[in-house]
Amino acid sequence: MNDPSKRRISALRFSTTLLSTAIFFLACQDPAENDPMVKAYVTLQGIDKVAVIDVSKRVVLKNIDVDFQDTGDRPHHIVIDKTNGFWYVTLISSGYVLKYSLETDEFIDSVRVGNMPALLALDEMSQTLYVSRFMPMPGMGMMASNSTVVNIIDASTMTIKKNLSVEARSPHGIALSADGQTLWVASNEASHFFKIETSLIYHDNYQPNAFKLGSDVPDNYTVNDMLYNALELELSSDNSKLFITCSGSNEIRVFDTTTGDSLATYDLSNQPWHLAISMDNRTVYTTNRGAATVSKIDLSNGDISILSDSLLALPHGCMLTPDESELIVTASGGNRIVFVDIETMQLVDEINLETSMSMPTGLAVVEE
Repeated sequence: MNDPSKRRISALRFSTTLLSTAIFFLACQDPAENDPMVKAYVTLQGIDKVAVIDVSKRVVLKNIDVDFQDTGDRPHHIVIDKTNGFWYVTLISSGYVLKYSLETDEFIDSVRVGNMPALLALDEMSQTLYVSRFMPMPGMGMMASNSTVVNIIDASTMTIKKNLSVEARSPHGIALSADGQTLWVASNEASHFFKIETSLIYHDNYQPNAFKLGSDVPDNYTVNDMLYNALELELSSDNSKLFITCSGSNEIRVFDTTTGDSLATYDLSNQPWHLAISMDNRTVYTTNRGAATVSKIDLSNGDISILSDSLLALPHGCMLTPDESELIVTASGGNRIVFVDIETMQLVDEINLETSMSMPTGLAVVEE
């Protein structure tokens, strides 16, 4: 007869061996393999594609064809709806906004808005998209749309709910408050920005509040003074401050979101373009398109650090990684995406795109 005590000892030894093997296996695994993947979606405006990039591995995972029409679509800007599992992209030349699955990157739907759609703001809770207009860039053979309209789209059905006119041409820069109650838009041609209460958008004859970018701006916002050429808008995380890049005056201007009053002005290099703000609201980063530089502004003291590198040819979009250790920058003239260490303000890595003239512009980052 078998001794029960010996069977228990044997089982215990077997369990201990399994446990030791499991611990050894886990210890040998690369911790990075268990980290969530961070992906960047980048519009390749020159070849009608969107690149999906593994940020940590610095590789292009896939290129998604957004060639909606044969005439050249020019994908420009992307927003990601992580809550509902979608991403959206504007096509400047063909006038469409496209909707894709965030899980599979498969095309789902589209809506034609016309008049050169540019930037997007997204309310994930109500699934509402706000679409701005492109601005004149004659050097690239792209004239203005002459439109004064912001499109409001039901993203769940991809239908236009309203076309709201701010009565100023090329309303380009756009930002939405975290609660979805206030939409900010700035005209690129008339130096005014507008505060839009989203609850009032559908009221008859509703006209947003208008504010001047500077004291030298004409009161009439139908005048295309071209003094400041507002480009992008970003809100601080507490929604108390509005940051506006002014490519015409080479500045970032900051405004109080309650009163519209000017709070600060930061002088920058030639043509500040897109910007990113740290979550603690202490630091602002901006690409400077005309100077091939990236600026870092310490908002506590106004100090500005500048990264200048030949790889930053026509820097366009920029976005912080989720851990805010790096700034990802698209160099539209250099056919590459670069990575900047935000502490040292040094360029630490790059991805050179295989297809020439890809022209990377807009980007959005998501952590899976």
